Amino acid sequence: MKLNTKFLMVFLPVLVLLVGLSGCLPARKAGLTDQQVASVTENILRALDQKNYPAFIHYFSPQMKSAFTRERFSLLQTMLYTSSGDFLYMDEPGISNNQGYAVYRFPCKYADESVTVTITFVIGGQEVEGLNFDSANLRKVSQ
Repeated sequence: MKLNTKFLMVFLPVLVLLVGLSGCLPARKAGLTDQQVASVTENILRALDQKNYPAFIHYFSPQMKSAFTRERFSLLQTMLYTSSGDFLYMDEPGISNNQGYAVYRFPCKYADESVTVTITFVIGGQEVEGLNFDSANLRKVSQ
């Protein structure tokens, strides 16, 4: 019994340390540099602001292109402009991983409010797999 107690006294702190350190590992990224991800995101936001559908979907995966029709693009553009105004600029993103995806969250400034733009890539991938906009005004409009 003494051996088990000593073992547990040594093993448990090591286990706790390893679990704690695993949360400190950097997030795995898309197959683009951070600058390229920022450039892709800004190009998408500017294309949306300028009502340029071909430029908006340029970086999208085939699945995103088929899901994001011209009609959905127009609805998003109208809703975003009405609730948030024109796109002005974006700041440095936060990055996390979720189920094999690199998820970048960009704090963005629009004329009427701040908007969080989330853009998703497969880890190691170079095509946009997801795009989401979140703000107080957008949440009100979508209710």
